[in-house]
Amino acid sequence: MRRPFFCLSGAAFTLAAAITAVSVTGCSSMPPGGTASRGRALYEVSCGACHQPDGGGKEGVASPLAGSEWVTGSEGRLLRIALDGVRGPIQVKGKRYQLEMPALRHVYGDADMAAILTYIRGAWGNSASAVTVDAVGKVRSETAQRGDSWTAEALGSP
Repeated sequence: MRRPFFCLSGAAFTLAAAITAVSVTGCSSMPPGGTASRGRALYEVSCGACHQPDGGGKEGVASPLAGSEWVTGSEGRLLRIALDGVRGPIQVKGKRYQLEMPALRHVYGDADMAAILTYIRGAWGNSASAVTVDAVGKVRSETAQRGDSWTAEALGSP
């Protein structure tokens, strides 16, 4: 099993702090409203530091989600990335990135993961279908023994 090394500075520290806050608090202060509003609130506290509030990404930190074929394409592929992370070279919107996204498998339950992914698949001009709680549970179960982040090559291109 590959063990990631994280140097917590700048945006990485912000992400680690946000994930810790989400894990410890369970986000009990998140809006009880619909999936999209909950997904947006969860995105803002744990994903927005790297992927930015507008989904545009941050050079050297995270690729864009707005207009990304990885977000609007295969639901299963997106779920695998969110659950187990992704590392190495990846082409997003025609640009090559060499970054690492951490796994969120142990941070979010199925309902919260579905809410976040539904939000990003419909935000910033993206128009992909919602992600269901059942779909998250199915992919989580199928990949339960994975133990490592994905590569673009292993996931297949969008």
